[in-house]
Amino acid sequence: MSDVRAVTIADELTIVFPGTWAMIPLHDEAAASRRINRLVAERVGRADRLARVRRTAKTELEKLVALADDTDAFALAMSMEILPGVPFPASIVMAREELPGGAEDDLAERLERAFPDADPLTFSFGPVRRRSIVRQTTYEEESAPELVADYRFAAPDGERLIHLRVNAPMATDAELYLELFDAIVDSITFRAALPRP
Repeated sequence: MSDVRAVTIADELTIVFPGTWAMIPLHDEAAASRRINRLVAERVGRADRLARVRRTAKTELEKLVALADDTDAFALAMSMEILPGVPFPASIVMAREELPGGAEDDLAERLERAFPDADPLTFSFGPVRRRSIVRQTTYEEESAPELVADYRFAAPDGERLIHLRVNAPMATDAELYLELFDAIVDSITFRAALPRP
């Protein structure tokens, strides 16, 4: 299914993804492995001549899951296509972090003090700090630009941050990619906390 759809994550927030994205379970090795195997089979195919491609794709996905599992990440989304038949490799990892500064301080000021070298943005849910770089990454024998963007913003409880990291390999036009990811992050809406029993 290649369309714009809202995805609820961890009963905490909803985000709108354009195109086709896959959620990979974190902190559950067996579930992650099943999801990766299914994704690789669907996207690469089962032909014998594609065995090396399947193995490489599976290894890369397993590395990404392992990196996310080593943090306080609670969600991992992988882009498959931006439009039907148009591949769009990218991943988004979401984690929780402590929100620095005193609770009595202005939220935008707290974020600025904590991340002075990041760009200040204002999205529909409030202030955001975004730091981005483009680096050259080697894939087998080829080299290509990769966009890495870190977005940090406060959860509604005002006690913690959401850290959203974007990795977009083959990002030939970083500014255009940033516009897309800004729109994705700006689509986030927070869900009301469930009442405690």
